[in-house]
Amino acid sequence: MKDSSVFTLPRQVFIFNGSMNNSMGDFLNLITEFIELNAGNNRPLLIRVTSSGGIPEQIFGLCGLLRQVRAEGHEVHVHVLGQLCNFTYAIMAEADHRLIEPTGSFVFGQPFVSTEGTITSAESYLDYQDNLFTKLVDAIVRSSNGKLDADTVRSWRAKHITAQEALELGLVDEVLAMPSPVVKAKLPEQSIRFNGSFTSDVDVFNKAAWLNTWLEDPKNANRPLRLYLTSVGGTVVQALSLFGMFCEAQRQGHHLTIHVIGEAYSCAIWFPICALHSGTVLIDWQATLMFHQPSSSFKGELDVVRYDVAVAKALYSQTRALLSTAAGFTPALVDEWSKGPDRYMTAAEAAALGLGTLVQDIPRARDAKKV
Repeated sequence: MKDSSVFTLPRQVFIFNGSMNNSMGDFLNLITEFIELNAGNNRPLLIRVTSSGGIPEQIFGLCGLLRQVRAEGHEVHVHVLGQLCNFTYAIMAEADHRLIEPTGSFVFGQPFVSTEGTITSAESYLDYQDNLFTKLVDAIVRSSNGKLDADTVRSWRAKHITAQEALELGLVDEVLAMPSPVVKAKLPEQSIRFNGSFTSDVDVFNKAAWLNTWLEDPKNANRPLRLYLTSVGGTVVQALSLFGMFCEAQRQGHHLTIHVIGEAYSCAIWFPICALHSGTVLIDWQATLMFHQPSSSFKGELDVVRYDVAVAKALYSQTRALLSTAAGFTPALVDEWSKGPDRYMTAAEAAALGLGTLVQDIPRARDAKKV
């Protein structure tokens, strides 16, 4: 395995966030164009990804393109920002180096199958789906370098695997560290605003794609970055995906300021943690923060729901660990709040719990009038 520092050409970085289904044609086109435009050189390719699943045939099509990228002499790196589910893990088996955020995870389970027609056609379709599943199982076993066998993988039912567990099972090569403190460079600060919900993968993708492009532009080297945050929360995995991008920004030498200017509810409350020990966290004096146990909907056969609830609990345990890095969020406090109703905090209360620094500045325009 080559060290990425010896590459003679700058890497190409693509980001994908969403379902790997029939609408991922534009992303596949990017990979195809990469092969064409970089024929004859050794430019490496890095893919940053979060996906809840997709259509196996589309996923294996992407895998085929990645094999061709490697055949043309380019190393492929895959960086999991949030989560990969089921068949989407197959792309990891095609990578030279597999990275995952410390807050990232994998979920594996049985394929969902729906068919209709004659008994003969149904049996044929089931055999076809089983063949696809076998390809995924083989990819997972191959990636584990002997730490997993096919029978074990086939037995998984909504199996949640944390980043550290994935490393121990051989499913990734590296769990990235949380960012170290970054000195704020005396350069113009770049501001970015997130105002809304983490529910839409499109909204999160647009913000992550912009940040991905900004990070790869040499003109932005070491520039400080500020996130103005107002959010009522949303989908945990989508929030973790963007969280991972801001961690990566700090690893690349950008001092990050998380500035809570309105609400930070539910999963948005984790974002101060992203810069708490490595950058700056500011909380406007009129901001409100809220903690609660995540909620979701579950339906299906009893065993299926049990497995799904187990995955949700595992993910909740993972995100609770983020809050525990703030001095005031002791395990006892989080346990107490988890059993009660939504817990709203004033800016002063949040600052007292160690989530950031309270900002009570008098607006400069008003201050100037008094002089």
